[in-house]
Amino acid sequence: MITASDVVAQFAPKAKAAYRTAFEESEGLMNRYGVNTPIRLAHFMAQCMQETGALTLLVESGAYKRTGLARMWDSGNWHKYFPNREACLAMADQCAIDNGAALFSLVYGGRMGNGPASTKDGWTYRGRGVLQTTGRESYKKFGVQCGVDFVSDPDLVIAPEHALKPALAEWEAKHLNQAADNNDIKVITLGINGGTVGLDGRKAWFAKIWPFVTGAPAVEHSREWKVQEKLRDLGYKDVKVDGVIGPKTRTAILDYRVKHQLPNSPGISADLLLSLGLTRESVDA
Repeated sequence: MITASDVVAQFAPKAKAAYRTAFEESEGLMNRYGVNTPIRLAHFMAQCMQETGALTLLVESGAYKRTGLARMWDSGNWHKYFPNREACLAMADQCAIDNGAALFSLVYGGRMGNGPASTKDGWTYRGRGVLQTTGRESYKKFGVQCGVDFVSDPDLVIAPEHALKPALAEWEAKHLNQAADNNDIKVITLGINGGTVGLDGRKAWFAKIWPFVTGAPAVEHSREWKVQEKLRDLGYKDVKVDGVIGPKTRTAILDYRVKHQLPNSPGISADLLLSLGLTRESVDA
């Protein structure tokens, strides 16, 4: 069976050394937490890859610029912490000075077991590790479960000998093996993220990793991938070629169908493939 370390080697060539070491020595720990079937491994690794930028992010970055803060404001995430949009964007000047210490102290303060902003708990216990453990409460809970004092020394969460422990403890606590067995990536994402931020990215990672762990053809050979390629070639620049049919791909399919007088459906069916010039042979190749 393909191992977690194999997945790292295949899909995370720039992985941080601490993560690489942790996954190289992970087999016993993964077995202990039951992440030892292809479907569970693929889902676990997809979440890890999304949370850490293919294992390149050890600690949550607070180096926000105005564009990044604008996205957070426009998505509604931080409305309760700032009186208006301009006040949120103005925090970019402070982030340039302290890398986000004031921002995280504010937006993570008073929740997730953190004290108020004045304690700077939000900064101290910002996201770390392969599943971005966040908040004093989680550092304490998983520290007790793992027998490691993550509260006194938060950076132990990203030490090679401990990096997978809080992630797997969280995975188990939220019963995500069962969700993986049901192939329910939305439930898994809700468990890890608390929402569905980055869901399409997580689906894209799963679409890459699943064929690799099962020995199936790579996602680049899927009909979804080939349809997206065709749509991009035809000028639908919002379509991301990743083998995952998300909202932008569905919108492009619907627009294409209207323009070519095809039945109004966002699905990929024989009429769409034929119109795009994708024969069965080309799709199956």
